[in-house]
Amino acid sequence: MSRGLGYDPCDAAPNYIQPAKNVDKPKKAKRVLGELAAAALQSLEASVAFPSKKTHDDVLRANTGWAMDPVGWAQRQAASAELERQTAHIADALAGAGVNVVLDGDVTFIGAVTGVVEQQRVYRACRFLPTVAARDRRPTVNGLKLFISGHKHSKYFRYAVMTCSEPVPFSANLQGDMRGAIQELNRRISRWAHNAQKKYGVEVLYRGIEFTRATAAERDAEAHARGQASNLSERYGAATVLYHVHANVLYWPTRVLKEKGKTWEDFLRFTYEATGAWWKDNGKVDSVEELVKYCSKPNDTLRSSTDELVWLYQATQRLKLCQPLGDFKDWMKALDKAGEKVVRVHVGRGDGRLMRVRKRKKSDKDSDDEKKKDSEDSEKSDAATDVEKKAPPSNMLLGMTLPQWRHSPWAEPLIMVQRYDPTKPFGEAGGDIEAWKRAAREMWDDNWGPEPEEALRVAQMAREAVMSSDDIREAAEAAEAYIVHTCRPTVPAPGNVDEEVPPEELDEDAADLAALFEGGTVVRLVPRTTDEDDEIPFEAPAVLARWAKMRADLSESEARWAEWRASAAHVPGQPPEHGCRIAA
Repeated sequence: MSRGLGYDPCDAAPNYIQPAKNVDKPKKAKRVLGELAAAALQSLEASVAFPSKKTHDDVLRANTGWAMDPVGWAQRQAASAELERQTAHIADALAGAGVNVVLDGDVTFIGAVTGVVEQQRVYRACRFLPTVAARDRRPTVNGLKLFISGHKHSKYFRYAVMTCSEPVPFSANLQGDMRGAIQELNRRISRWAHNAQKKYGVEVLYRGIEFTRATAAERDAEAHARGQASNLSERYGAATVLYHVHANVLYWPTRVLKEKGKTWEDFLRFTYEATGAWWKDNGKVDSVEELVKYCSKPNDTLRSSTDELVWLYQATQRLKLCQPLGDFKDWMKALDKAGEKVVRVHVGRGDGRLMRVRKRKKSDKDSDDEKKKDSEDSEKSDAATDVEKKAPPSNMLLGMTLPQWRHSPWAEPLIMVQRYDPTKPFGEAGGDIEAWKRAAREMWDDNWGPEPEEALRVAQMAREAVMSSDDIREAAEAAEAYIVHTCRPTVPAPGNVDEEVPPEELDEDAADLAALFEGGTVVRLVPRTTDEDDEIPFEAPAVLARWAKMRADLSESEARWAEWRASAAHVPGQPPEHGCRIAA
């Protein structure tokens, strides 16, 4: 490959002369305090990678009602909505060309606390669809973060980029072999990984394929702006689209490379020659998100024509674009075999931590019930008409997800229903839905979640952004404090009614805060009596009776103690002073 193809010069120039940064450093005789603290932190973080005792239900209880910054939530929602829009646009374009990537039977999400109903398409495993890429990326990112944090040698992990020697063209008259280019790069990386581990003790942990899109003219312009010669327009045509296929690789030198013939420079030279592609070592891993990316940028995919999208679909169908390797692959397999997943769990004060969590398993009773139900359904289906067999069932209950920030800045579980039809009954599943809603609301209240109406109101404020970020955050704080500060502990006594305050009598701060809650009224609470200040009475008669009994028992005990002290103060045969000392 010539160096005039329009790639970044750091990709084009062989960099096997780069000195080692981590693995070649000799060990220091003494460890400074900072290194000791870092080692202690590493040991602490490693503990989270061990098998966890957390279960699906534990995470459900911990994460329900988890609050996040409403302004950041609104930005996140806008990004998610844009991904959904881009995915729908690409899917519709493919459908127009005869390629259907939308599965039959859409899924409806029902907020277990807010009750918001949202319908969502379900797509096939088309890797360049933005929402599919985001869905597939999350488990890998979470797993790799936890694997790195728990690995005692993770400070030696390095990140590299391997680039195909030739771009893959696409035009009306020229369609390159994208699938062959990806497969060939994967095979070269596999061979390189095997030989690198055998000869240099370098373990390869992850490989992820990416491809960027630009016309030949755009790549020439980028190269000329860097002062680099490029003749891609002459070779392929200015309007020809060129795909730059490359792979992000995570690898780990397991030993110091300083032996003769096996130095760090020798390894980089071997890598450059073995891959047959441009090679760039990017040093230590700073961000997992930079390593595990989408295979294609959504904006690039949106620029593609319909024929180009079909070509991409056929080229990437059933290919493994992101794949764990080596020890990380074994770790992920062990995780799956143990029935666990990596989930971020709320640990308090708005902070979360990635943990291994046991997946929910169906009990034996559930399995027996399902078998019995399946046998009954099979008997009924034998007697069903052909019309009934063709009609797909409505309101199929799929389950309940872990809490998500989908409808408000407070996380809530989502009930998944396939072919949702509010006009038809849920059948036996209806009871499960109501039970799930009650359980979710109880967990929400236990974690001091606001009233659902207040949560949705804050969400609407954040989405519309008609006020400043500070005002939105104040509204969120007010919603969280609503239960604690605006609910009276008792029912007001007759004639002791709170007074409604006219808006014109409010000061500026109170008026601005009240304006955030449309339709709300401001009341002046009647001052509590002295007795109410001493203790908070309860409304339940049984509780009131128990408190009355406790007070009566306490009064009786105090009377007995007073009588005993009086008798002990006048012991016969002792002076009064001595008796007082005994009583004391």
